[in-house]
Amino acid sequence: MTLPQWHGFVDPVLRVMSDGQIRRNAEIRTVVAKRTRLTEEDTAEVMSSGEARWANRINWAVFDSMKAGLLVREARGQYKISDEGLRRASSTAEITYQTLMEYESYRAYQNTSKAPKKAALPGIEPASAVSEVAVDADPSEALEQSAAQLNQVVIDELYRNLLELSPDAFERLIPFVVRALGYGTDREDNLKPTQRSGDKGIDGIVWQDALGFDRVYLQAKRYSEGNNVGAPEVQAFSGALGQFRATKGIFITTSRFTTGARAVARDTAHYTLILIDGQRLASLMFEYGVGVQVDRTVVVKKLDQDFFDSF
Repeated sequence: MTLPQWHGFVDPVLRVMSDGQIRRNAEIRTVVAKRTRLTEEDTAEVMSSGEARWANRINWAVFDSMKAGLLVREARGQYKISDEGLRRASSTAEITYQTLMEYESYRAYQNTSKAPKKAALPGIEPASAVSEVAVDADPSEALEQSAAQLNQVVIDELYRNLLELSPDAFERLIPFVVRALGYGTDREDNLKPTQRSGDKGIDGIVWQDALGFDRVYLQAKRYSEGNNVGAPEVQAFSGALGQFRATKGIFITTSRFTTGARAVARDTAHYTLILIDGQRLASLMFEYGVGVQVDRTVVVKKLDQDFFDSF
């Protein structure tokens, strides 16, 4: 099943709480997950913060239900359904985000929230009926999405700069990228670019052990977009690896690999041949800190409800 958005958990939360029992957050999450029949795949999904996405969304459903007055906090970290919540739950009508927006307390909360879950549509009052599709992610997921968008902008800029490098500069760059990925040692001759004469198509070598027994051979092609690397180029590199009796090779390009080129790498039997295209290269450089720097560090804190629930 597709994991419901936070507002998709409002109805099951209130149905579960309609028995009048007082429950802690952790218990609510467990019962709601069982009621909605979340799959192992659903519960395995995590946010960039490491928090389980399903648990985060149920927590927000509980919090927003309380802000609307449908749940009340009986004690620290303990919730009970209110009379109004019980009235809503006694109906067969689904309790949705639109339901929450009917309550003045919830609209006030949305208006004062620094990260409202819904962008008001032009000419429509918040209390008006709004499609569920207009409901944005909860604040923690909105932050996650914003970070992902900013990251993608940087990755796109990395890719643009790779395309602007000269072929020689691109070849010099690649050993350092591979070193950042964890290939290579602290040998003085590590990250060695090969000489033009007699390199047999090998553009660089990195050593995976201090004595130089295990080597990774590199091929780098700075091609323009649309000028994809085909099977003949990969076959030539594969042949060079064979002559060097290599066990590992990495072919990196700023463009893409054709289906035939990928088939050559996949069908290589005597050594491992990895293909990295321009977009993946830019993503790896971003992930491993090559050609980027930290602009700022933002610390986001959240309440540790489980901590308070332990008292």
